[in-house]
Amino acid sequence: MSVERRRLVLAGLAGLLPAPAALAALPPAPRLTARHAWAGNMNDTLLEVAADTPVSIASVSKLITAWVVLSADLPLDERIRIVADDAERAQHTASQLAVGSTHTRGQLLEWLLVASDNRAAMALSRSFPGGWPEFRYAMRALLTQMQLFSFDFGDPSGLSPLNKASARDLGVLLVQLSQVPWFRDLATRPAVGGKANVNRFAHDRSVSLLSGKTGFTSAAGYCLAMAERIGGQVVALVVLNSRDKEARAADMNALRRYAQQALRA
Repeated sequence: MSVERRRLVLAGLAGLLPAPAALAALPPAPRLTARHAWAGNMNDTLLEVAADTPVSIASVSKLITAWVVLSADLPLDERIRIVADDAERAQHTASQLAVGSTHTRGQLLEWLLVASDNRAAMALSRSFPGGWPEFRYAMRALLTQMQLFSFDFGDPSGLSPLNKASARDLGVLLVQLSQVPWFRDLATRPAVGGKANVNRFAHDRSVSLLSGKTGFTSAAGYCLAMAERIGGQVVALVVLNSRDKEARAADMNALRRYAQQALRA
């Protein structure tokens, strides 16, 4: 992404954060198993690895699903019933949301981001005015407004291999979401309904986590996109298609250390 395009994408956000020190002497780039990665902030790209290629992003998609619901200003206390079609569309993946149970829209959003529940994603899109077709249109419209054109969606959960984005565009999105208090709260929520937050970095007190989401499918590999406050600045950190769950965590830690060193340079 050119400097000029980045300015356009981040229009309206400038001034929220201080400009970083000149990135004069960057440290050696870390070795990652991730095939795609990006680290950056409001002003600079710190590191990029095939960062402009749209690839499957799995459950990282749920960040956009939540954003669509919040942007529509739908009542969070409205109760929504989990129906058989939600389980079917979620490919009968594990869920504590039983068919026939009812939950508020706000509770489903918590299950969506903290527990990465696929039935919650399906119920939220089904209950959206106009159903899934309008929900998908809203997903695309929100990202188009930011000129993040690499995104596409086949479902609200990320199970579909059609759910794609580039690492760079995901990073820009994470910077945006980190400004929203609701996302900051959910990013570090330790559990919902006894189900632990699926992002291990949400449980690490040394991480100033502001927003983020894990993801995995066979098409996407192991993914993690998050924003963290480092040295007084918001930095987005994205790894896509890491080798396995442990490698994903190691890739993210390596990317975090690199960003910390780069911002001190």
